[in-house]
Amino acid sequence: MKKLVLPVFMLFAYVVSFSQQSQIAQPDTVIAKFGEVLTFNPLINDFDPLGNPIFIDSVYSHDVDILSFNDSLITFRMCDFSLWKNELRYRVFDTISILNYAARVSVFPEVIFDTLKANDIKATIYPSNMQFWNGFFNKNFTIRKESRPQYFYPADSLTSTMFTYGLWMGGINTQNEELHLAGERYNQAGIDFWPGPLTDDGFALSDSINAGKWCRTWKVTKEDIKYHLGNYNKPNYIMMEAISSWPAHGDINIGQAEFLAPFVDVNLNSVYEPENGDYPLIKGDESVFFIYNDHLEHSETEGNRIGVEIHCMAWAFGGEQSEQLNSTVFYSYKIFNRSMITYDGFYVGSFSDFDIGSPDDDYVGCNVENSYYFAYNGRDYDLGFTTVDGWRVYGYHDKIPSQATCFLGGPLMNGDNKDNPNGACDESINGVGFGDGIIDNERLGMGHFLYYSNGGPIHQSAPISDIEYYNHLQGVWKDAHEMVYGGNAHPSTGGDSIYPCRYMWPGDSDPCYYGTGGIEPSWDSLWTEETTGNQPYDRRGLGSVGPFTFEAGAVQYLDIALVTAPGGQEKNSKDLLEDYVASIREEYLKNPEEFGNQYVGIEEAIEKETSLEIYPNPVNGDFVYFDLPLANSVDYKIYNAAGQIILSGLLPKQKQQNLFLGGIESGWYILEVQAGKSIYRSKLIK
Repeated sequence: MKKLVLPVFMLFAYVVSFSQQSQIAQPDTVIAKFGEVLTFNPLINDFDPLGNPIFIDSVYSHDVDILSFNDSLITFRMCDFSLWKNELRYRVFDTISILNYAARVSVFPEVIFDTLKANDIKATIYPSNMQFWNGFFNKNFTIRKESRPQYFYPADSLTSTMFTYGLWMGGINTQNEELHLAGERYNQAGIDFWPGPLTDDGFALSDSINAGKWCRTWKVTKEDIKYHLGNYNKPNYIMMEAISSWPAHGDINIGQAEFLAPFVDVNLNSVYEPENGDYPLIKGDESVFFIYNDHLEHSETEGNRIGVEIHCMAWAFGGEQSEQLNSTVFYSYKIFNRSMITYDGFYVGSFSDFDIGSPDDDYVGCNVENSYYFAYNGRDYDLGFTTVDGWRVYGYHDKIPSQATCFLGGPLMNGDNKDNPNGACDESINGVGFGDGIIDNERLGMGHFLYYSNGGPIHQSAPISDIEYYNHLQGVWKDAHEMVYGGNAHPSTGGDSIYPCRYMWPGDSDPCYYGTGGIEPSWDSLWTEETTGNQPYDRRGLGSVGPFTFEAGAVQYLDIALVTAPGGQEKNSKDLLEDYVASIREEYLKNPEEFGNQYVGIEEAIEKETSLEIYPNPVNGDFVYFDLPLANSVDYKIYNAAGQIILSGLLPKQKQQNLFLGGIESGWYILEVQAGKSIYRSKLIK
């Protein structure tokens, strides 16, 4: 009897020992669309070392809905929306040795995102607030070495100037004086922003099904549109998916706005019909469009929801442009207040985590007149390094660039029924629309800049709560001290309490001392990180615009330029960066509302494009007046803020023109007039 027991025991020990060395039930990875029902066989890569048949014994998950399973197949329904890695687990059973083994299946969402690569920057654009580094959208984000930031400069390299970038915003509810705020840094605590549009009924609603449907981007290039216009009416034409599915219209059956993504309405019927020649209205040579909101849970800041719907177009000019445009990525935002709440003291900020190659050797500063903040390397050589777990950080060596985040144009300044002059020591120092003869079209530039860093004093560390985020947007530290001039802008770190300030480390960019209320501080040298005596380290920056009143139902605009200047040139990269930004702002200020727009198919026939002088503007009656040169044919179009044509027609062949506008609602528009081979455009406010 003992002779029989011993071999059985030995066999059992052998199987257990083998299973510890070679896992019988192997881990699996599945990719599924949100809400999709999927059946798969997890046993394909499982095995039994003795060759015994195995089958699925049980399946369970807290993340996805298990619908059914049999001996070899599992059927589940993917959740409506989740950016976290989902899991299900199953056990396999060996009927002969009577052993069972467990394994896990990682279920990742199938998400469409795109890459801008028109010029010397290659940037991955995610359908979310946080850009460039976002582990949610990396199918292998648990593998650290594959989760590097996706903002490469030069485009064909693995070196990067930015780790991540995104918006913060918040203001005070005028009904109960409560703070409403949304902001994100790295989504380590959670998220505040969610994909998709909100309802346009004042309730600003969304849900997980809507988030899952809109968790994607749409990339369209100028060449794509040219091809579409040349072929849409030909037999066997296969339209590219991003043009055919361009999200021009919301679902009005569930209360979303009728018009969302901008498009050129060729047949003027207010319906996006690409099969009839309509096409997306993009900017630059490549554009990536997406929509997100802040309706659902704010698990990053724990702030109250605002009710904002944000339309974002990330875009770039192609490499045939100027050097400065060739190393710039633009972000154009339309921020809709879909709620019934009006907010006072509203601020919008851009958060940037700069990493100029190696992350631990940077300085930051700002330029007040040109409305940007920037990072540059604090050493002459950027080495790079490899971490103990194999994550490689690539350095720029001796050709080190500098990187800027520039506010080209921000939200509208609160109206005062006048055209505020340009050239004063006030918001006009870096704003848009000052002294142009148009009442209440002034847009704010960068109003504050501060930094924070890993380590250091607690009051100058990263914000955690909603009130700390809001304080940062106002230029106030975590301990409620406002920034002061000098040192690290706090009384405990060398700042002078006599001089409250708006901007840290402005150097010589604020000649009228707007940042200190027009008062010249008593300071021995230009105020920079270097003159403060800081050692270079890992830096983050926050520039903000505000305060302004964000009316219920209103829309505000924000145009950002991410500009990179190369190293290894005759001029150092920090000074070259100032030249680049100044040049881009000069181009932008010529026509902020139209900057970058691509009316493909129009420009080839146009010999001249000029601004149009109209009066009165804003309109105070039913007519506007303007003069035109005589031409054989004259027609006009009026575009609304969403880019749709809302009025068009022919004009008489005469110099003095008048146009009836009694039928359009209050707001701002673009009037475009084509007279022969010349186009004239003007912003129009009613």
